Amino acid sequence: MRDRGKEVGDRVRQVATVAAAVFQAAVTTWAGSQIQAVADADPRTLVQPALYAFAIWGLIFALSLGYAVYQALPANRDHPLLRRIGWPMVAAFVATGLWSVVVPVRGFVLAQVFLLAIWVGLAVAFDRMVGLAREHGPSAGERWLVALPIAVFLGWATAANAVSLTVEAGRFGLVTAGTTGEAILGSILLLVGTGVAVAIIRRGKAGPPQFYLAYAATVLWALTAIVVYQYEASLLTTGAAAAGCLLVAAAAVAPVRTMAVPPHESRDALPLDALA
Repeated sequence: MRDRGKEVGDRVRQVATVAAAVFQAAVTTWAGSQIQAVADADPRTLVQPALYAFAIWGLIFALSLGYAVYQALPANRDHPLLRRIGWPMVAAFVATGLWSVVVPVRGFVLAQVFLLAIWVGLAVAFDRMVGLAREHGPSAGERWLVALPIAVFLGWATAANAVSLTVEAGRFGLVTAGTTGEAILGSILLLVGTGVAVAIIRRGKAGPPQFYLAYAATVLWALTAIVVYQYEASLLTTGAAAAGCLLVAAAAVAPVRTMAVPPHESRDALPLDALA
């Protein structure tokens, strides 16, 4: 009876993941022009990235759908990793779709809540993935169709939350767009986001390189777009974004630290460098 219950639960998770991945891609694509209209109606902020940066959503949706198809394969129904990260990924996908619903109607408080929920769901999936990667060497499918989609999406969500929190502070009158106050707040949040990114990269080095390298590349993509768009408008936010680029790049290329296997563990245990 218990095995039957697990099988049903696995099937529900697989179907929910596919539905959520399609939901986020379809709704966000449908609402794209309305979301852009809302962004264009607001004053230009000093943390806004160049428009080309948002093209990464196409990659995020493609990778998310690839992950959804991979986890839906019958052979992966009871996969331990996919069981652990399945529902957090569903939550992130659904939150993305709901974010795209509330932004066009200017529900900015809910939009920020959903953006934070996206990050939390992906961060939980990331942490569980790294934890299991310590126990066994990930397969090619896990590296390219699980770690890579999480990495790119989480990297963008990390940068997006730093930018969005600054924008929302302006919308609620805590700072004024285009002023020194906004530049200071934006720079602080960009540096806080950089600190979070560096911590995730270091933690991610216990897992497959597809994760921490793709995550770092995505954060660099976002920060570089801020430098490109703001270098004539604000030295503060440009400097913070440029410093973030340097710190993230340094964390990504730093040597991977391996840990000695304790004597009580099996001699067959895989060293961390075997996960590459």
